[in-house]
Amino acid sequence: MFDFLKKKLKESIDVIQSTFSAKEKEEEAGKQNKGILSHKITEKDVDEVYGGIKQALLENNVALSVLDAIHSDLKKDLLGKDVSMLGYKKDIENAIKSALSSVLMGYPEEKFLQEVRQRKPYKIMFIGVNGVGKTTTIAKIANLFLKNNLKVVVAASDTFRAASIEQLEIHCKNLGVDLIKHKYGADPAAVAFDAVKHAVNTGADVVLIDTAGRSDLNKDLLDELKKVKRVNKPDMTIFVGDALTGNDLVKQAEIFNKEIGIDYSIVSKADVDKKGGAVLSLAYVTKRPILFLGTGQGYDDLVSLNVDKTVDFLFSS
Repeated sequence: MFDFLKKKLKESIDVIQSTFSAKEKEEEAGKQNKGILSHKITEKDVDEVYGGIKQALLENNVALSVLDAIHSDLKKDLLGKDVSMLGYKKDIENAIKSALSSVLMGYPEEKFLQEVRQRKPYKIMFIGVNGVGKTTTIAKIANLFLKNNLKVVVAASDTFRAASIEQLEIHCKNLGVDLIKHKYGADPAAVAFDAVKHAVNTGADVVLIDTAGRSDLNKDLLDELKKVKRVNKPDMTIFVGDALTGNDLVKQAEIFNKEIGIDYSIVSKADVDKKGGAVLSLAYVTKRPILFLGTGQGYDDLVSLNVDKTVDFLFSS
């Protein structure tokens, strides 16, 4: 992930460096014998820096609102700053790093587990459109909980999509966790309700509630999800989105957050997304942290989003 964005940012910064090298030559003549050469960054300079990376970010599916935030952060960090004409590239890189860090939000796995242990059973509802890897993500989260000695119950509340129950059943059998299911066409809220009741009776720690998705986010789906949430009062609602859908991922998250409300996001298929701009946009647009990135089909293929490591990677050689 982020490989293409990394490449484009490097190209853009090289162009910016060339621009500022020209400034150095222009100003050097007037600063001979006056100590260390320096330059006070003007608003025009900031706009040149932003203009230099804007196209790279656009090509990598970064949302326009995020671009505006990055531009604003660059102004706060750079405008009026005295930079050494010998070290300005590092100053500019650090400002861009800071701006990118400000739009990314991760959440440590330890805090997530600590939050889940606050009450029993802890109810987590998963939402997202069809085909984003929601069911597989639920299995990965179940596996994470099992590894941390938490007993899991799964609710097959996607009673709409063909084979959804069977798919979840296979995962639950592989992991050795209880699955509560009804027939296709049953009330999803009732399935989740029975799963919570089963968790209480068996002393389970966590209930993971799968839900149906639609490709067009129609009113019927949203009303269905609202009912599941209203009846079962989940402690946490997680949006699952597909990294490969680009800006559609952000639009979907915005709708789900507005209509249903989300607490965190998980981005699937991050291992095959070379751009990464949607991940940069997701947390900023929803104002909700990204819990994990899905990095494969295995149950262990789930990693926390580390903001510092991600930004450092973008500027590593």
